[in-house]
Amino acid sequence: MARQMITVLGVCAAERRAYARQLAAATVRRVVTVDPQGDGEEVSRAVERGDALVVELETDVEPAPLLDLVGDHVVCVVDARHMFDDLRDLAPLREGAPSGDPRGDVGARARRAVGALECAHLIVLVEWQRSSTAELSMMMALASHLNPRARIRLSRGARADLRASGVDEPVGAWRDRAGWVHALNAEHDPYMTDPRVRTLRYEQLRPFHPERLVHALDELESGRFGVLVRSVGLCRLATRPGVLARWEQVGSAMWIDPLEQDESWLTIGQELALIGIDLQEPRIASALDGAALTDDELAAGPASWSTFDDPLPAWPARIDER
Repeated sequence: MARQMITVLGVCAAERRAYARQLAAATVRRVVTVDPQGDGEEVSRAVERGDALVVELETDVEPAPLLDLVGDHVVCVVDARHMFDDLRDLAPLREGAPSGDPRGDVGARARRAVGALECAHLIVLVEWQRSSTAELSMMMALASHLNPRARIRLSRGARADLRASGVDEPVGAWRDRAGWVHALNAEHDPYMTDPRVRTLRYEQLRPFHPERLVHALDELESGRFGVLVRSVGLCRLATRPGVLARWEQVGSAMWIDPLEQDESWLTIGQELALIGIDLQEPRIASALDGAALTDDELAAGPASWSTFDDPLPAWPARIDER
């Protein structure tokens, strides 16, 4: 058996922990749980020794640094009883987190739930037996749209999942699995589909008027155009010219944050991937197009744009002054 680490993620602690133990027993590995106070030293030493571990990450541990260390074999454990609720959960990961700690953000738990799905090479749904066939079809298709490269399985126990899914086979880099990355690269092709689950790509050359963008976001959140589960991409706000921003949404939570370096060649306007259920592409495109600058506004130039109302959260001064 290959001697690589297997990382287990998921926001449902009891189910994640139980699966990690099953996985360790099935692969003759030891379980190491990384909690928020841990610094990963035990895992680092195990990597140096070439040990085989099952590394279980507690929900409020940022996974990226550890995934960069332990490799690309990542299992995401999803409780089918409340998968959709987890992806729309507005709760923070940590109540009372200090200012600037993203674990205190509204929607941080949903963000972690979708992030776990997007980086996995194997997604297992547990507690699925009481879900209807239609519900399971949507859940598995949604997982596949969020992560087209992942293997997705209704779990029958870790040992059976391993036999069916080949957890020890070579897998691609975890950072390249997210469905939004595939959509923006025009290569999105999920192997599990459902007629109600869709991934859209939206492009618009003109910057957004921030006040009208807030109105458009309210319309998208209302559900009138379908249930938008996840959207990610790059955008520009007319009131903050010269700065490229990362657009990220999961459920009812939204972040529009400046990139640390404005790599202007990436896009001159908006480039978004949107994933959800019953999405109505023409109406979504119309709502977002309505937030873009009009001909007259565009012609007026940045000096005029600076007078627009901008209800979006302020960015750090060093970004705006760049």
